[in-house]
Amino acid sequence: MVLSLSSPLILASASPRRKELLSAVGLTFKVRPADVDETGLPDENPRAHVRRLSAEKAAVIARRYPKALVLGADTIVVIDGQILGKPRDQKQARAMMRQLSNRKHTVFTGFTIACKQTGAAKTGVVQSAVYFKEISPDEMDWYVNSREPYDKAGGYAAQGMGASFIQAIRGSYTNVIGLPLCEVMEALKSMDAIHFREPA
Repeated sequence: MVLSLSSPLILASASPRRKELLSAVGLTFKVRPADVDETGLPDENPRAHVRRLSAEKAAVIARRYPKALVLGADTIVVIDGQILGKPRDQKQARAMMRQLSNRKHTVFTGFTIACKQTGAAKTGVVQSAVYFKEISPDEMDWYVNSREPYDKAGGYAAQGMGASFIQAIRGSYTNVIGLPLCEVMEALKSMDAIHFREPA
């Protein structure tokens, strides 16, 4: 069986993790990152935040490619009601590690699939609980001196060296990486956008 798409698919994200996840299931797509202001709105809760940003990212690229299906996504890490972005430097990465150490945090990803020509759109939000072990000072030094934390929400990679801190995940693992693959595939199926066929 092969996986086929009814329309061209565009990923509105520069995230290599999202690209790897989509490629892993055999989807063919182009990457066209969307540049949008990711500043939160006053009193905007995490679910509303990622939902809005994923829709905005998809809309920006869908206007340029009206015949394509465009996938926009946004992922945040939340602890103590605070959104942890991408650390700018070692000091900030270390502060995030201290905050996450020996505690539970929540990862939210919003995704939107939209086609401007047909008006079809699907939006979803998935959340996962992640439990970190207590991170020792030498482990913290090791991690913040690597290159891994600095382009990741929350300052860690669940699919990389950061996996060594994770005791448990409740919910979608791929969501923690940056794209809830099961839910995205279900959305594409419900839009009649993907089909499983015998090879020609």
